[in-house]
Amino acid sequence: MPSFNKKTLKILSIILALTLGYNFALTFAKERIEDTALDFSAASYNKLETVNKNIEDVKKEVRKEEKKKYISANRREIKCLADNIYYEAGHEPTAGKIAVAGVTVNRVKSPKFPKSVCSVVYQRTARTCQFSWTCMRKYSPNPAAYAEAKKIAEKVLTSEIKTTKVVSRDVLFYHADYVNPGWRLERVTKIGRHIFYAG
Repeated sequence: MPSFNKKTLKILSIILALTLGYNFALTFAKERIEDTALDFSAASYNKLETVNKNIEDVKKEVRKEEKKKYISANRREIKCLADNIYYEAGHEPTAGKIAVAGVTVNRVKSPKFPKSVCSVVYQRTARTCQFSWTCMRKYSPNPAAYAEAKKIAEKVLTSEIKTTKVVSRDVLFYHADYVNPGWRLERVTKIGRHIFYAG
């Protein structure tokens, strides 16, 4: 009986040692797997961030190239819009310039008006010019103010500036606040010295 107890004790000790060893090995392995997984996740995340940054850089370059091509191919349209911004709102705040550009672009998109920026800007109805400056003798523009108008025109026509943040798509008319044309249109907003209407 005593020898059986020693034998049993020895076997139990071995089983205990094996169990402890197995648990230790399992815990160690689990920690190593978690550490490796974390390292892998961090590395993967960093690689993913790098890939995303590279994709964004490529997109920026593509947009830059597209903008250059558009500007090169549409110099006349940009000039017409820049002229309209300058002569209609050259001394207005930036929002006023963008609003005038917005009305011009809204008209291009509307079936009620011609289909190009220059046609909209220089449109006449009977003897009336849609934009009064086109019927008047033009003065030489201020270089700095005109450069700003041109930059806004480029950004509007290449969708860098969303005019709808300033005037909604249905805004097709405006006039200076010191005149009263007696329009029966829905007044939408006033920006600077201009009052804007839905058409």
